[in-house]
Amino acid sequence: MADLERVEDNPDTAYEQSDWHIGATGLAYLGIFVILVIAAFVIIAAFPRTVSDVSRRLTVEPAQPRLQTNPSEDLAQFRVDEDKQLNSYYWVDKQKGIVHIPIEEAMKRVAAEGIDGFPRGQP
Repeated sequence: MADLERVEDNPDTAYEQSDWHIGATGLAYLGIFVILVIAAFVIIAAFPRTVSDVSRRLTVEPAQPRLQTNPSEDLAQFRVDEDKQLNSYYWVDKQKGIVHIPIEEAMKRVAAEGIDGFPRGQP
């Protein structure tokens, strides 16, 4: 019994009577609540309240209708134009000496010279 009394009187073996400070915790909760209320008012003020407010803010005009009279002919013409562009020679930048060559010709040159510009078989 004497050992038990010694433990209770020893300050190194004592425990905290209260390990939760209600004042600091309450203040933290109150601060969070105030911040959330202010954020809610800011969000409400930032966004329009009615559809008319939204329509006043829109400045984008809708695109004009472009109705096709013959879609299959338009597609065929598009394919002809694309094929002509892929298979023709023309200047991309004449001052710099850049020319467009047909895709098949470009593929033959890459196959002959190699990817890095060196002829095949050379290091």
